[in-house]
Amino acid sequence: MKLNFKKTLAAVLAVTAALSSLSGCVFLPDEEEVIAAPSVETKDISYTTIEAKRKDLVKKDVNSATVQSQLQYDLSFSEQSGTITKIYVRSGDKVKVGDIICELDTSELDYKITETELYLKKAQLDKKVLQERGASQNEIDRAQVEVDLIQMQLDDLTAKKEDSKLYAEIDGTVSALGSGISAGNYVDAGKTVATIIDTESLYIKIKPDDYKLYDMGTAMSIEIDDVPYAAEVFMIPEEVVADDYVEDEPIYDIYDPDEEEKPVANELVFDREHVYIKFVDTPPENCVGTLVDAVLVIDERQNVITVANNLIKKIDGKDIVYLLKDGKKVAQNVEVGLTTASQSEIISGIEEGDVVIIR
Repeated sequence: MKLNFKKTLAAVLAVTAALSSLSGCVFLPDEEEVIAAPSVETKDISYTTIEAKRKDLVKKDVNSATVQSQLQYDLSFSEQSGTITKIYVRSGDKVKVGDIICELDTSELDYKITETELYLKKAQLDKKVLQERGASQNEIDRAQVEVDLIQMQLDDLTAKKEDSKLYAEIDGTVSALGSGISAGNYVDAGKTVATIIDTESLYIKIKPDDYKLYDMGTAMSIEIDDVPYAAEVFMIPEEVVADDYVEDEPIYDIYDPDEEEKPVANELVFDREHVYIKFVDTPPENCVGTLVDAVLVIDERQNVITVANNLIKKIDGKDIVYLLKDGKKVAQNVEVGLTTASQSEIISGIEEGDVVIIR
């Protein structure tokens, strides 16, 4: 029994020795080969830049509005309706007092006038015959009454014919014709045929974000097609309230008290929500209804270094602009002065010629 155990142990040892002569990877793995890290070349970072330059900086308050007239007159046939035969003006035409604007068809009226003129002539002849025959005074007086009655009818018809023509009552410019006003169309009495404006009293009204910028007499400009025209403020909300103006009462007495007949005008009535600005310079012709810009210069600087507002960063409470120096991005503290909607004045921190990084 002991002999067999020894033989078995010897066999096991022999097998173990044989196996150990084989590759060592059976029991312990080989160490993996260490691979060197790839080399990376550093590339230069490129920036979009702009050179700091000097220029004038202007802070403005700009509001858009349309040109209107303080006085405008709506013309209409007040006594009669009828069919329009001719329009003598167009929108934008200049007119003077007495210029004909529009005319109604008077063909029926002309016939009545001719007929009445014949009746009048007959009545006058009848009276003459009576006088030549030595008729009584009563007969002659009766004939005269007939003449007078027909003459009154003729005068009334003649007046109606004259009323069929519409004339300008003021010097001004035709701003618009009424709706449906054209030759061949029927127009009712009282319907607006044309609107004439007084071009000497043009204005605009604006609704600014900051009313405190505007006061009575504040000088500014009205830009029409990029051309500035001198202007000034002539009414502000505070004055409307102070003087107790109400929106359904006119502000100006536009009539001459010595005039017997007064043209009816749509007068300017101020409200409490707008600033009113009038031209100081003579505006261009036919600008009524044109969209313009009211420009108020709040502040300005001459020949200063400026930077776009979006390039100024706020870091730890400080204003920073990034410059490119010796190929590197450098954060530069700056002191900001006047600021507009898009640009800021740089008081210190940047010199003319410095390269500012945009991105």
